[in-house]
Amino acid sequence: MKAWAGFFGGCILGFLSAVIIDLVAPDLLTPYTQQFIPANQFESVRGTVIKKERDLNRLLMTLSTPKGVLLATFTQKVEEIDLLVAEGYATTVRLRTYSPFVENPVVERVEASTTDPGSDSPPTAAQ
Repeated sequence: MKAWAGFFGGCILGFLSAVIIDLVAPDLLTPYTQQFIPANQFESVRGTVIKKERDLNRLLMTLSTPKGVLLATFTQKVEEIDLLVAEGYATTVRLRTYSPFVENPVVERVEASTTDPGSDSPPTAAQ
């Protein structure tokens, strides 16, 4: 009986400490709890990339959105996002709540600009 009480007490204490840590410092548990949070608690923000700047180990990207200007700082997958996104592209990022400064948002969609000054006709396949 004492073993079961200790087991349930430990489970309850572990759960409560995880909740308290998530309230105090949510960045510590986000990588582990991100898959359990329903997608409807996030909002997708679409904007146009105004400026992109790459440092040694981070990428700064400025998006113009309907809610205002957003500065996204990427420290993970820097090379991949730098190759994928260019200035003038329409980009959709997923955020918990909108704020002007965000770190490592999830990039949901990237759309290349439809106007390409170098081509007048669509590309054709060589046969």
